Amino acid sequence: MRERIYFVGIRKDLVREDKFFQWPEPVKTPSIQDYLIDDDELEFDEKKRAYETFLNFLDNKYNKGLFQVKKIIKEEYLVLDTRQSDLRLYRNRVPTLRTGRHGILYIRNGKFRKLSGFESLLLQGFPKNLAEKTKGKIADVYLLSQAGNAMTVNVIEAIGKNLLNYINT
Repeated sequence: MRERIYFVGIRKDLVREDKFFQWPEPVKTPSIQDYLIDDDELEFDEKKRAYETFLNFLDNKYNKGLFQVKKIIKEEYLVLDTRQSDLRLYRNRVPTLRTGRHGILYIRNGKFRKLSGFESLLLQGFPKNLAEKTKGKIADVYLLSQAGNAMTVNVIEAIGKNLLNYINT
């Protein structure tokens, strides 16, 4: 959901009077089910202390009485953003990935799951085969931060291809 502005600059000696730079056509965004696919042990359940903290979060003055765990877990791929005070729910989209914000959960198969670093790279357009290379090598906290700072790979690629096309034709 992060909105970005892209500027394309073309060196003066490469500017053509007979042609304009063409922005890439928008691409249909795949479903979040295509990105939230990690099978590593990231479940978030009542056996873990973090789950207790989450329940307390649901009971704070901002969220008290607004959410019921039994109801939340019935909605597959519902994305939950645990901000400093309030909980925000997202359907068919994921909130902006930002460095320092790692409280994104989602529902899959009736269970809470934490957004993994691998999944955050997929959401930022990194190819699956490259994102998989990070598994077990880089901690999720670092991957989530890097993804939060990253530009969306496939957008930059599309702009770059159109820029090369402009320059080379």
